[in-house]
Amino acid sequence: MAEDAFALNRREHDRKSSSFQARVTVGGASTKCLIEDISPGGAQIIASLDLSKGRHLTLDLGAFGDVSATVAWCRKGRLGLKFEADPEVLAELVMSLAMQA
Repeated sequence: MAEDAFALNRREHDRKSSSFQARVTVGGASTKCLIEDISPGGAQIIASLDLSKGRHLTLDLGAFGDVSATVAWCRKGRLGLKFEADPEVLAELVMSLAMQA
């Protein structure tokens, strides 16, 4: 339990809960996903993908645009993403998206 609390406290950005439907594209293939939580630094998504750490992908947020990301971890249909853009640039987008969800 202490290990989980430590992991949560290491996050650089506060995450906002979400239930936003999006699309993830990897190497030309695209599939639906659900954004479970999001911050200016990254997101946790639920998708039927099994990707290795470090894999690059694009998260299509519909009217909010596309965000390039790298897979930080992948476990049982859940992926942790690290956004490649400057978190300050993504902060407004994340707040707008969180308010829509």
